[in-house]
Amino acid sequence: MINITQEQIMQNWSDTETPLVSVICCTYNHEPFIAQTLEGFLIQKTNFPFEVLVNDDASTDGTAKIIKEYEEKYPSIIKPFYHDVNEYSQGIDIFGNLVKLAKGKYIAICEGDDYWIDENKLQMQVDFLEKNPDYGLCYTKTKQFIQSENKFARRTFGSKERSFEELLIIGNNIPTLTTVFRKTLIINYYAEIKPFEQHWLMGDYPMWLFISHESNIKFFDIESSIYRILVQSASHSLDDNKQLDFKKSSFAVRQFFANRYNVNGLRFDENKELFDIYHNRLLRKYSKKYLKKLYFAYNNIEKKTKREKIILFFAKSKFLFSFYKFCLVLKK
Repeated sequence: MINITQEQIMQNWSDTETPLVSVICCTYNHEPFIAQTLEGFLIQKTNFPFEVLVNDDASTDGTAKIIKEYEEKYPSIIKPFYHDVNEYSQGIDIFGNLVKLAKGKYIAICEGDDYWIDENKLQMQVDFLEKNPDYGLCYTKTKQFIQSENKFARRTFGSKERSFEELLIIGNNIPTLTTVFRKTLIINYYAEIKPFEQHWLMGDYPMWLFISHESNIKFFDIESSIYRILVQSASHSLDDNKQLDFKKSSFAVRQFFANRYNVNGLRFDENKELFDIYHNRLLRKYSKKYLKKLYFAYNNIEKKTKREKIILFFAKSKFLFSFYKFCLVLKK
């Protein structure tokens, strides 16, 4: 019996076969990471063809060179787009343009600094969506790697599926790099919501809100991927003002969908958001600087909750806060 490897199967895929899944990978100056990202796609064991649309946004390092090497080896899978001018800085909707070019029935996303570790990820998710037409999206948990500290975070990201209202009020719990969703829903999302005109600072959260309102979503309690935390990203910036701007934009997303679907009760307290920023800073590293800012934000919160009072109690000393962090790990 001839043992045909998955790599041989992939190399035999031709352009005449329509891919069932289109993986969208946006990258910029990810030379240290992009090979690992592409390998994460190529380890996938599937009984269907898929394509990988890799958009290199005019990287100034060796990212494009690495992509070209993979393109030459896997021309029927790796479909790159190279740019001489950075499209993001020009205000171009990169993701929206790639969706239009995608041939797959389903879309998956993984940026050029993240990667997949489960070889059965795509097959599992597509099998589920094929059998359950009332579901529009499925996702998993992801491990988080703190690049600046060269270590994994204690907590994973991604949790049990929430209803539309819960996702709206509680917040985003869907890791983008773990998702697979129906392309038709994203086409409808662009037609109805026109997200690029909203000038939101995040692209994934509003998509999940729309999809969760229009269909069911499914959570698989496995760790399929590695999400790399970089300090220069909008959601993890060390600049407090940028962090606050990101939270304000997140609230603008929530308010938009609350108005659209008649959900009441949302409110924005800037000091609550600052409190959460400094709380997260302390979780990373206990310092008097952020402890002082935590107290300042707390004192200006209009309606304090039990959670905030508990955090403030444990933040009084490094010993108590270490115990608090240990309890969070046990709760995980």
